[in-house]
Amino acid sequence: MTQLLTSISEFFVSLLFAPWFWWSVAVVFGVLVLLLGYRALKLWALGKLQYERLFSTDGVFVGETLDLTEYVKNSVWFPLFSVQVEFFVPSGLTIDGLKCNEYTKVTSIFSIPPFSSVSKKHTVVADRRDHYCLNTATILYRKNEFWFSDTLEFYAYPDIYDTNLLLSSELYDSGNALADKKQIEDLFFFSGIRPYQKGDPMRAINFKASVRAFRGGERQLLCNQYDSSKNYDSMIFLNLSSCSESALKDEEALELGLRYACFLFREAIQHSGCYGFAVNCARGSSQYISIPCGSGEVHTKQILEAFSEISWYARRDYSMNAIFQKIVPTLSLKTDLFVITLEIDDELAKSIHSAESMGFSVKIISLEGRSVR
Repeated sequence: MTQLLTSISEFFVSLLFAPWFWWSVAVVFGVLVLLLGYRALKLWALGKLQYERLFSTDGVFVGETLDLTEYVKNSVWFPLFSVQVEFFVPSGLTIDGLKCNEYTKVTSIFSIPPFSSVSKKHTVVADRRDHYCLNTATILYRKNEFWFSDTLEFYAYPDIYDTNLLLSSELYDSGNALADKKQIEDLFFFSGIRPYQKGDPMRAINFKASVRAFRGGERQLLCNQYDSSKNYDSMIFLNLSSCSESALKDEEALELGLRYACFLFREAIQHSGCYGFAVNCARGSSQYISIPCGSGEVHTKQILEAFSEISWYARRDYSMNAIFQKIVPTLSLKTDLFVITLEIDDELAKSIHSAESMGFSVKIISLEGRSVR
C-alpha cells in the first residue's frame, strides 16, 4: 500500500514538472476563455439584431400564392452564425409545401456577416378564407430567447368564381332596370376584349382574337366584353342567426351563404353595378358588418375583407330586421335586394313586404332548403 502511494506521488510530481502538461492546461484554459467570450459577444450581438417580415401582398384569393420574406440585419462588427429564428403559422395555410393543420412552427437559420443584412423567402398558399395574423418571432440561443413583436397580416378572400355553385335560374336574371333587349349582355353594345375568366360562357370567347393572343409564351383565350343591358346595383344581406332547431348548426350554412354572396358580388362587378353587403356577424367592437353600395377598387377590397373576416365563432345575435330597416331607406329603388338567410322571422318578413311595396325587387335565398323566392 505504501509503495502504491509512493508511485502515485512520484507520477503527479513528474506531471507537474513536465512542460507539455502546462502547455495543455494553457490550451484548455484558452479554449474555455474563447468559448465563453464568443458566447458573451454573440449574446450581445443578438440583442442588437433587427428583424422584420413582409408579405408580398395584403390579400389573395383562396388557392393563390404569396411570398413571406424575412429580413435580418446585423448592425454590429461581430459575425453571427447559425442564428435560429422561429415563428408559428396558423392553420389554413401551406408554407414551403408544409400544410398547417394547427399552429405550426417554422424555423429559419441565418448566418450574417458584420454590418450586413440577409433575407429568406417563404412560399405561402392560402388554403381557406380567413383573416390571418402572424404575431411574434423568436431567436433562440442556448437558454436565451429574443422576442420580436412583429405583427403581420393578410386576407384570404373566398373564391368568387365558384363553378360548383348551383343557383336558381332566377338569380341569373337579376337586375331590375331593363333595357329594350332583356338580356344580361347586349350584343349590340360591344365594348372591347378582355382575357377569359373562369365561368365565362363559350359564346363570349373571341376565337379570332385568341389565335393571335400569347402571354408568357402560351396561347391566351380572349372574350368579348359587352355593355350590360340591365342595372346590376345590388345590396346583399346575409342573415346567419336562427332560432330554429332544424337550421344548420355548423359552418356549412355560413360557407354556403358566402358562396351565394360571392356570386352576386361578382355579377355586380362584371356588369359595372354598384354593390353593398351587410351581415349580422360581429367584427371587432361592431355587432354587425355593413358596407354601403358603391363601386371601385377600394370598395371591392372592403367587401372582400369583410368576406374574409366573417367567422362562425363570432356573435351572430344582432337582428337582421334592424339592419334591413336601417339600410333599405338609404338605397335607390333601382337596387336589387338579396336576402340570404337560414330562416325569416315575422318581423323580417314584414320589412321585406314593406320594401317590395315601396318598389324594391327583393329575392330571398334560403340556406335551409336552398331555394329562391
